Amino acid sequence: MWATFQYPVASACHELIGLRYRLGADGSNGEIDCIHLVYEAQRIMGIKMPAFKPNWYTASRREIARDLLQWGNRVDKPLYNGDVVLLPQTTIAFGVTWDKGILHISQQRQAVHWCPTRLLTTSHCFRMKSS
Repeated sequence: MWATFQYPVASACHELIGLRYRLGADGSNGEIDCIHLVYEAQRIMGIKMPAFKPNWYTASRREIARDLLQWGNRVDKPLYNGDVVLLPQTTIAFGVTWDKGILHISQQRQAVHWCPTRLLTTSHCFRMKSS
């Protein structure tokens, strides 16, 4: 049975929206990248993530998916808060499901953006394995 992480809209994940994008940034100075965005959102939601791997910046989509399969199971679509998604862009982009949408780095805005789940296409989706 999967744990369903559904948090109120007033969750602190709102604080992530609008953070400016900078590769390698962890959010500590108002800038964040997509990998750290997922880790920070998961921390806020109380979901444990696998150890951060710096090689994800250069790894293939296949390598990242294999690593995420050790943490979670692949699912057809993101439904629950905390589902991790890989977005089909020219470079690998991470996102995380929250409040019936996906937090991700908007390529146009170069900042964290929230978009309703139904409006984004995902290439892979993972849900934390139950304990």
